[in-house]
Amino acid sequence: MKPSINLAEHIEALRKKEASSPASQQATDSILFWGTGHDKNYLPYLKSCVGAATTFLRFEPVTTLTQVSIYCSTKRISRVISTSPTLLRKLLDWDKKAAPSLSDYAGSYFTIPAFKEGSNPIEVVFIAPLKQLVTTPAGKFMATRIIGKLTRRNSWYIPTAFSWSILTPENEYPTYQKFGTAFLISIDIETFKENATIRCLSYTGFFYDPIEPSGIASVSVVLPLDSEYSLSMMRKFNLLSPPKVFQNGKYDISYLSRYNAPVYNYLYDTANFFHSWYSELPKNLGFLNAFFIREATYWKDLSKTNDLHEYYKYNALDTWGTGNCFLAMILEAPAYAFTNYLLEFPLTFPCHMAEMTGIARDVDKLQDARAVQQEIIDTCTASLNTILDVPAGEVFNVASPLQMKSVLKLLGCSDLKSADEKNLKKARFRHPFNARIINLVIQTRKARKLVSTYLTAGKEFSRPDGTGSRILYALNPHGTDTSRLASREHHFWCGLQIQNIPRPNPDSDIPYSVVKSTLKADPGFLFGEVDYEQAESRDTAYISGDPTMIENVEHSPDFHCANASKFFGIPFKELYDVATNKKLNKPIRQISKNVNHGANYNMGAYVLVDTMGEENVAKAKHLLNLPYYWTYLQVAEHLLEGFHRTFPDVRSVFYPGVIEEVQLTHKLTSKATFPEEPEDIGAWTRYCFSDPSTSKPALNAYIAHPPQSLNAQTLNRAWLKVFREIALNPEHRPNFKLIAQVHDSILFQYREGHEYLCDLVEECMRIPIRITGYDKIEREFVVPVDTKKNGTYWSDL
Repeated sequence: MKPSINLAEHIEALRKKEASSPASQQATDSILFWGTGHDKNYLPYLKSCVGAATTFLRFEPVTTLTQVSIYCSTKRISRVISTSPTLLRKLLDWDKKAAPSLSDYAGSYFTIPAFKEGSNPIEVVFIAPLKQLVTTPAGKFMATRIIGKLTRRNSWYIPTAFSWSILTPENEYPTYQKFGTAFLISIDIETFKENATIRCLSYTGFFYDPIEPSGIASVSVVLPLDSEYSLSMMRKFNLLSPPKVFQNGKYDISYLSRYNAPVYNYLYDTANFFHSWYSELPKNLGFLNAFFIREATYWKDLSKTNDLHEYYKYNALDTWGTGNCFLAMILEAPAYAFTNYLLEFPLTFPCHMAEMTGIARDVDKLQDARAVQQEIIDTCTASLNTILDVPAGEVFNVASPLQMKSVLKLLGCSDLKSADEKNLKKARFRHPFNARIINLVIQTRKARKLVSTYLTAGKEFSRPDGTGSRILYALNPHGTDTSRLASREHHFWCGLQIQNIPRPNPDSDIPYSVVKSTLKADPGFLFGEVDYEQAESRDTAYISGDPTMIENVEHSPDFHCANASKFFGIPFKELYDVATNKKLNKPIRQISKNVNHGANYNMGAYVLVDTMGEENVAKAKHLLNLPYYWTYLQVAEHLLEGFHRTFPDVRSVFYPGVIEEVQLTHKLTSKATFPEEPEDIGAWTRYCFSDPSTSKPALNAYIAHPPQSLNAQTLNRAWLKVFREIALNPEHRPNFKLIAQVHDSILFQYREGHEYLCDLVEECMRIPIRITGYDKIEREFVVPVDTKKNGTYWSDL
């Protein structure tokens, strides 16, 4: 069966229909804002969001809907904007003790019957509290868009009418035949946490229908997965030829893979598409429905029902909403969003392969590592109990804010308002006695964190008999603003965040990662990892066009020693021995690394002190023989000034260029191309809601973006290349396993005797980059790679 019309033809028909419709008119009649007392200070910011409409204001709690109807009737108002939780509760007929979440329902649309017969019903939309117009970068943008549901009715996409039914053996054949003619099918699954099973799934088919107001019609069906026959129906419907769309579909396809029910023609994903458009905004389906569907009302609370029929309806609404949001997106989205999508969405598939492969866990090593950490916890806790004179039978709790506050007060550090690691290091530095206690606290916390997060049995995904224990994880292409992959625990409610595994503690006697020592290569395989060297520093050098930074990163035998030499006026030969390739002054080199990282991203002196820690700033003052009377801030300012004196174009060319670009376009677009790519898809673009000329945090984020994004785009291209040319290659597939993208590296396994695969991964990662810097000069470079291999355990690398 073939679809009756393809998606491109349908979208073109919708665009023509939209172009021929009457232009949307800005409504100019009265509108009511019903808020709370917390909104009053921010009312001046509301006017620009409302436009020309005359706005009436009310702030008292809503006791009945009649109260609202009567007021609107007397003022001849039929449109209400609200931030009132009491009004929301009345509209929902909410009977739960906890109030409904305004953040969930922001953007939701309701109607209230008119007080007078024959009058129009009252339309109500909810927005976030007005404070967010000032405190949230996208606050004004979001309020203006949501208020547009009342002031610009005709500009909104018209969704299909919602109808749904249960998919049964009796209606299977006609439904299957009809869905085969759809131009788009959206899919969503609902799961049980226990045993990682599917409870039900929904399909919504979309069909071109010129009779409908929107030009399309849809049909939604829900399939309870409660029998072998249902399983066969799921497999059958998943293989239908029309293109499929999911919302964050990598979650769904992981479960469908578990059921051997692969999806054919999975081409679209609303989470990926919206991230490609507005990376700084949320991407959950509730938010997307409020963003794109005028009369949408948040329905996710239906999932908490005990009524199975209501639950199935909720599942059907998910696919109806996903498909309609996708169609609305592609009608409205700018060209850069499509370019970003073509760069981002293909990453879904190597990520899916890697996270379904995972890494074997050595259970014996796990038990040994946990025992070592538990011994540290017990020893440190006993010492703390003795020093702090804790009563017999009680234990000092390093995780208790109350107990830690008491200790800080005892140590003369009442000015420190929290007991996080940065503040503890400040307290530690103030007196040797403090250091004795605080070191015990920090050691205990680190050991407890290792045990609870990484070294607890049960995080593995195993066979029913307990064998085959593997650590799984998720890799998310739409998890960061820069396009770098993010990570979290696996979709099956197990596993680890693979990118944040603690590195070896330099102060420890153990020179390897405790967690990685429990992760073992599969029988007959070894670990390999290829890592980009100084990727972000190279990217910053070429993006800024600073000639000294380019020289240091490309031609010095050691980048950080070269920087330290120029920052601090120390001869290079005193820092690095070229003949033996040996670093001669690691403490000075480490100071240079800290300064380079901070200054690259416009870090101020105070933040540098906070990041380095007072102890390390004092060490820098001593090592560099700076005036004894200098404060930590003065030392930090001196360190940062050394960077900017050495690399002046970073501050004089790069920073102003970023500010100008964002102010003129509200976007940051990569200036890089990849000349060896067979086709030029285009460059990654980020939409920016903040003004970097008025917000230091925004400026720092946007300055960090170009090098971080270029690094991410380069690594993502390598990730795809390794997936396509090695992992999927029939010649190499039996001997290669794609494991993860970690920071600047690609982790994999290769079969013993097939070390050449490490060379192939290296080749895939050596990607020429052509970039026009903010100095308007075009240059080309390749980020070098470093390969580690022959690891039985990940820690061996």
